Amino acid sequence: MASFEETSRPVIFESEDSYYQYWRKGSSLLIASTRHYYWATAVHVLSNMGGSAESLRIFPSDDSRVSLPFNELYSITHSESDDPEHRDVIMLRIDLSDFVASGDAPLVAQYLENGVQPASSLKPDSVLWIIGYPAESNLIDYDRAAIRSTRSVVRALYRGEAVSDHCHTLSVETTLSLESFDGLSGSPVFYLREERIRGELVCFPILVGMLLRGTASSGLCHFVCSSVLANIVRVAENTGAS
Repeated sequence: MASFEETSRPVIFESEDSYYQYWRKGSSLLIASTRHYYWATAVHVLSNMGGSAESLRIFPSDDSRVSLPFNELYSITHSESDDPEHRDVIMLRIDLSDFVASGDAPLVAQYLENGVQPASSLKPDSVLWIIGYPAESNLIDYDRAAIRSTRSVVRALYRGEAVSDHCHTLSVETTLSLESFDGLSGSPVFYLREERIRGELVCFPILVGMLLRGTASSGLCHFVCSSVLANIVRVAENTGAS
């Protein structure tokens, strides 16, 4: 079941520096419909770092060596919502033809059809799991001009709906010592749903949202509901995107 953790990807940018070619900060996730695969993160992950969609280098799994090709960009505009947190989502559609032609490692994604549920269905104090790449876990090897990113799994509890529409609140409850939540924006937020199959208790990872922002001092974070991500995909695929 641990493979679902690979749906969380570090956000890497390619720079024009010939010596230090790549830099990174932030987290993201891979999701899939029955028709397409998509990459998503918070808009501010790109804007705060001066990055762009063109300079992104997102690798589809831990063992992959070729970054994903994209062919469409989707976001929520001012005309669609006045809520700044609702608009803090950007999504890129993966060019599957180019990806398959690359012959790279498997593309690990969370399926929208049976792998998501709205955060509003959660009960208070439900245990959640944030899977992302905190900035303080980045290790930079200047001699090799390389970045090593360590994925972290952070335990949290659901606290309810936030003041902002489409967003919810969680509190971080973990033994993992993080001085800052910097870098966790864009992380998928999972709920492990338990089902008994042939007498055996099985846990299924269910996506309930994507982390937007939070502070270690308060221990509180806001995350956008998974229904927002699913709706962006639905709108994109119902408006003739092929």
